Amino acid sequence: MNTTKQRVRYAIDLPPEVVAILRWHVATQLTTPEEEDSDLLFPATTGGFRSPSVLNKPFADVAKHVELGKAFTQRGLRRTFNDLARAARVESIITRSISGHLTERMQHHYSTVNTAEQREGIARVIRLFKKPAPGGEVGGEPQVGGGEVKEKTG
Repeated sequence: MNTTKQRVRYAIDLPPEVVAILRWHVATQLTTPEEEDSDLLFPATTGGFRSPSVLNKPFADVAKHVELGKAFTQRGLRRTFNDLARAARVESIITRSISGHLTERMQHHYSTVNTAEQREGIARVIRLFKKPAPGGEVGGEPQVGGGEVKEKTG
């Protein structure tokens, strides 16, 4: 496969840690002469492309072992990458350049927001409206207006 479905070739610069892992993979995991002679990083034992369904059985086995209760596919890896990149606070433009998403809309399509992220987002908004407690900690009664606490009179 020379290009993506958008007919674009992407180059991704990898950190040294990832290059070391890939070198280990090539040195130790390619066991047949056909694999060793292949230009592919993850060739089939024949040296050619692997079947698109090559991960179906291992994914099903792992999902069963961890009692996931639902199917997990290779497409899920793209979603997982987007979610982990967001959790790592990787800028959206960088995440899209790695995942191959040309638009923010596609990046959002392949992302999921978990309940912990929702809860933390709501908590951050609520913290905007809390007056500082004695000692500078956030807490106490909600503030009213532009950050100033107004006292009732009368």
